[in-house]
Order: sequence, then structure tokens, then C-alpha cells
Amino acid sequence: MQDRYAGDLGDFLKLGLLRWLVASSFDAAPHRLGVVWYLAPDESHNADGKHVAYLDPQSKTGKQLRPLDPDLYDRLTAMVGSGVRSVAQLEAFGVLPAGSRTFGDVLQFADLAPNAKDARIDRRRSWVCGALRATEDCSVVFVDADNGLRRSDHSMASHRSKSEKHAYLDELGAFIERGQSIVAYHHADRSAPVPIQAERRMADAAEELGVEPLAAVRASRGTTRLFLVVPAPAHREHLRTRLQELERSHWADELVVYWAADQ
Repeated sequence: MQDRYAGDLGDFLKLGLLRWLVASSFDAAPHRLGVVWYLAPDESHNADGKHVAYLDPQSKTGKQLRPLDPDLYDRLTAMVGSGVRSVAQLEAFGVLPAGSRTFGDVLQFADLAPNAKDARIDRRRSWVCGALRATEDCSVVFVDADNGLRRSDHSMASHRSKSEKHAYLDELGAFIERGQSIVAYHHADRSAPVPIQAERRMADAAEELGVEPLAAVRASRGTTRLFLVVPAPAHREHLRTRLQELERSHWADELVVYWAADQ
């Protein structure tokens, strides 16, 4: 995540999904959400983060999206209209469910030499520990790395430059081990059809985390995004119910559920 993205089209879809997933259902209370922003320094080499035209309620897109979650839409409109876009402003404008916990420390290695491997590893380890402390009392934790997930054995190790834009699966194991469910952002690419990418990322998560994902949720408006849902055993049925209800809801045209093979 970068501050310059705050409030863009992707945020509406992402936050809409999170608000839906952790909401109460007929037989379960709402979950407390934790958000690990995986905040990276803003970049300026492209036009990413400028996709806020959807916040015009009279536009075609605005007319389609606002009814899905009017409260979220209006809060994002007010936040972008304030002229300051950041994850801190998102939190200040109340777009997250009540009681949410967040971790917004920037993860970066720019001040460390490329060959300072031990210092980079220590910094990243300390950063992950901070994220764990901040979300300790949450039942569902969302990880929002800029480019999404990587296997821990990826050729680009987690201490290398630009690795800050990814969440490595071994970093998420500690959340799973203490009984928390994970929802993880992943930016789809051109390596394979999106359903195949979803299958691969779910297989990676199952192998490294030891928990079978429920599903990957696809949001295709604008850039194609995937959100892996990896439930703790205690939350599995509740999250399954919320995803099933999502498929029958007014969100169904925007958020498509790819169920794991054994679901």
C-alpha cells in the first residue's frame, strides 16, 4: 500500500469486501478486523492512485458503485475531498469497521546498503513483530502489500530492494499460529489466466501456512485484484457463510468468488 492510493477505486472494492466479511451474520457476532497496511513510500513514476473519478455520484461508475455501500462511498468521497490522501486519513474518516486495529509503519530499506543483509533482515523481522503486536486482539487480519503475496522461497528474498512491496507467506505464519484468519491482497499479473493465478496462490498458502484457504475473491474493475481468504478453524464456517452471502448479494457483479477445490 502507498498513501497516494488511499481512496482510489481499488480501495472502495477492497474496503467493501472487508466490511462485508467481518460483519455479523445470523449466528455469529462481527469479527474485529486488523489491518497491516504494508505501507511503502509513495512513488511518482506512474499515474497510479489517480483513479478517483468513481467518486462522482452522477457518473456511470458512481451510480453503479455507491449503492453497494453508501456509507463507505460517502466517507471515501469526504476523505478524498479533504485534499489529504493517506492510510491515516482513511482511518480518521471511519472507513474501517468499529474497533479495527491497524499497523501503518513504513517498511523500507532505502537507507540501508544493498549488501547490509543482516540489518535488512533485522529491520523486516522487527517490522513484522510490530504488526503482530498491533493486531494481537483481532480475529481477522488483512495484509495489504503493494503487489501482493510471495512464497518464502521466491528468488527475490525478503531483504532485497523492492521486496517491501510484497508480503512473504512465512511472515503470515505467526498470525495463523495464534488462531487468526488472514485476508491477503494479491495483484494479478499476466502470468496466467486469473482463475489459474488464484488456484496457484491458494495452493502456495495451503503449503506454507498449513491451512486450506476458503477462496480467492476477484475484483476486476480497473486493475484485477485477488483477495485470498485463509480462515482459522474457529472462523471457517462464518467466513464461508459470508462469502456465500456475498455471491447472492448486490456485490456479486463486482466481487467474484473462486472457491478452493475442496470447498
